[in-house]
Amino acid sequence: MRQTLSNLPVLVALVVMAGVPVAVLAQDDVEITTLAREDHLLVSLELPGAYSDDVRAAVASGLETTFSFDVELRRAVAYWPDETVDRASISTSVSLDGLTGRYRVVRMVNGAVVDVRVVEEEGAARELLTTMERLPLFSTRDLETNGDYGVRVRMDRRPRTSWFRWPWDRAAALGRASFTFLP
Repeated sequence: MRQTLSNLPVLVALVVMAGVPVAVLAQDDVEITTLAREDHLLVSLELPGAYSDDVRAAVASGLETTFSFDVELRRAVAYWPDETVDRASISTSVSLDGLTGRYRVVRMVNGAVVDVRVVEEEGAARELLTTMERLPLFSTRDLETNGDYGVRVRMDRRPRTSWFRWPWDRAAALGRASFTFLP
């Protein structure tokens, strides 16, 4: 009986640690819509729950908050991992100017600035940060007609606002959409 009680603190610690990942691993989903038009695959992304109270507090404090998206176009391969056809990176940053009360939103695609907006309302800044409509990310020239493809998105947020840090890299949100390419 004495040995069982001496292991009790270890058992309690394991139970507590097992409960932590459940809360930490709760992820927001990235909603993905694809549309083939002319020579481009247009990708729309939406993160309905990403603008949380923690993000709102970070933006209100004046910290520049960035949502970074790694987008992969993948070809489905039977009995093998999907083949990556192309990759793109999207970064959307928002910062609040404390003197004017205006939000500055910058969107970059593959390292190039594609949009800069200054808005006065937090709702407009939230919409620009969490919603992207019909971005021409990939060329359709090399896609096979009637081929099965998928778009996989991995989103990360800076600054990280959670109190717990994993020793390995972890996405803040993930998403996946499949489609058949019909020109």
